[in-house]
Amino acid sequence: MKQIYRWLPLLLLLLCPACQDRPGQRAEGLQDDVEDYLEDKQATVGISVLTDTCTILAVNDTTRLPLLSVFKFPVAWAVLHRIERHGTPLDTVFHLTPDDLKTGTYSPLCMSHPDRTADVRMDSLLFYSVALSDNNACDVLLKYAGGPKAVERYIHDLGIADISLSATEDDMHREPSKALDNNATARAVSQMFQRFMQRDTLGTAHHNFLFRTLTATSTGNNKLRAGIPGKRHQMFGHKTGSSDRTADGLKLADNDAGFVVMPNGQRYYITVLVNNSMENDSVNAAIISTVSQMTYDLLSVSMEP
Repeated sequence: MKQIYRWLPLLLLLLCPACQDRPGQRAEGLQDDVEDYLEDKQATVGISVLTDTCTILAVNDTTRLPLLSVFKFPVAWAVLHRIERHGTPLDTVFHLTPDDLKTGTYSPLCMSHPDRTADVRMDSLLFYSVALSDNNACDVLLKYAGGPKAVERYIHDLGIADISLSATEDDMHREPSKALDNNATARAVSQMFQRFMQRDTLGTAHHNFLFRTLTATSTGNNKLRAGIPGKRHQMFGHKTGSSDRTADGLKLADNDAGFVVMPNGQRYYITVLVNNSMENDSVNAAIISTVSQMTYDLLSVSMEP
């Protein structure tokens, strides 16, 4: 299998004229380096790195893997689309009850309202769900969007087929195996960010709101963000996702995915899905940050003006 991956960049160069640029010419070395780095890791790792014209890196990028909280990005995207269709203002207030603010799940929103009742604006729910990865906020938004399948249909309608969504956060909390039902290929996740950054799926105000929210994400600072020099890139936005461990120490998922805007305005989209890992959390994060740094180091040179 490793030999196939070593040949993949050459095949991409032959098949895609857009790859006849500096990133494409240098991608083979990156592919080899990443494959060598992952060789001794006790995990299944799916990686996709795309620019607007080319595939830079592809490792298990067509294998369906569980998303965990990465799915909160398409949920927010679909919610904003529905907001536009129905003319719902972002300052619309939702009255939340104990049925909405469940305990025993990750929810900064619930921790902020210990009596488990609150009046919360739509824009705040979106921020809690995406930037803070709040599970309760996500499920309130899912109800508004029409459920996971409605979100799935919206993403499919955008031309991204390799994603399946059928579970809420509460579903996954009650029955952890349902986390497998929300899955996608690493390539599809990168394609979602690529499609979003084309800026034609939402009105300007709603696009900019979600863009700012993704760049404000505060989870996973030791993952993709750790591999990107803070002062040298223009903009970085992402969504993380991780699971608990099974009784035998297996971690179903430790994920991060997003976009990077380089100083010259060129963009790339990176997804690293670490699944079925017996490595500890620090090693999982290091896998993601190392792939991120290796990618940035390549593209910061290749994308120079």
